[in-house]
Amino acid sequence: MANLFITCLKTARDFMGMKLLLVLTVISWIYLIKAEKNRVHRILFVYAPAVVMLVFICPLSYKIYELTRLDPDTYYRILWTIPCGIITVYGMVKLFGDTLKGRIIGAIICALLIALCGDYVYDSPHLYRSENAYAIPQDPINVVDSLRAHDDHQRISVLVPSVLMLYVRQYDANINMPYGREVYDVRKDYTHPVYEVFELPEIIDLDKLLDVTREFQVEYIVFYAGQKTDVTPEEAGLTYIDTQGNYTIYQDPEIAKLIKEWEKYYPG
Repeated sequence: MANLFITCLKTARDFMGMKLLLVLTVISWIYLIKAEKNRVHRILFVYAPAVVMLVFICPLSYKIYELTRLDPDTYYRILWTIPCGIITVYGMVKLFGDTLKGRIIGAIICALLIALCGDYVYDSPHLYRSENAYAIPQDPINVVDSLRAHDDHQRISVLVPSVLMLYVRQYDANINMPYGREVYDVRKDYTHPVYEVFELPEIIDLDKLLDVTREFQVEYIVFYAGQKTDVTPEEAGLTYIDTQGNYTIYQDPEIAKLIKEWEKYYPG
C-alpha cells in the first residue's frame, strides 16, 4: 500500500504542471475556506476539491481503478474533476470585493498573474499553423481523399506509415487499420505482426508483409517515399493506385477479389 500511495503522490505531482499556477489555485482555495459563505459555492469550490484529492491519493482508490481494468496511466484524469481554473478566478475576484469595480480589478489582476505564471506555448516546436479546417496535416487528408475516390465502400482497410497513423482516423473514422497508436507507446509491452514487418526493418520484405496483411485482410498499403522494399510493389503483385506528395498508394488485388466475393453475401 505504501508503494501505491507514493505512486498516487507522484501522479498528482506530474499532473500539476506549472507550479506557480498551482500556487494561485491553492491561495484562492484557502481564501475561499474562510470567505465563502454561499453553501453551494462552498461545496463546489472548497469541499469537493478536497474530497477528490483525498480520494485520489488513497491507495485503495488506485487499486480499485486497476481492478476495473482501466489503464493506470489514465488515473490522473480523476484530477480533471477539480475545477482549478474556476477556483483560481472566483477566489481572486472575490478577494477584491463584491462591487462591480472590485470584480473588474480582481479579474484584470487575476488575468495578469495567470499570464505571468504561465508559459508561452506558441513557441513550442510541436505547434504549427493549421493547414486546413481539420487542424491536421494535409497529407493524410489527401491520401484518404484519394482512397475514397477510388473505393466507395463504407469501410476500407488500410495500412499507413507511422507519420500518418495518428491523423487518418481523425479525418475518416471509417478507415480500418490493422493496429493503432498503442504500438508506438514505449510504456506498453505491445506489438503487432504487421507493424514488425512494415515499420521496423530498414528494407521491407514484401512477401512477408503481404503474408501478414492478407491475414488481417488489409486491402490498401500506403508507402512513404523513404521506405525501402526488397522488390517494387508492382513486382510483388500490388496494383498502383495513386501518389499524393511523398505517399504512394497500392491495392492488394487478392484482398480486393476476396471483398468482391464477400459482397455476394454481405452487400455494401
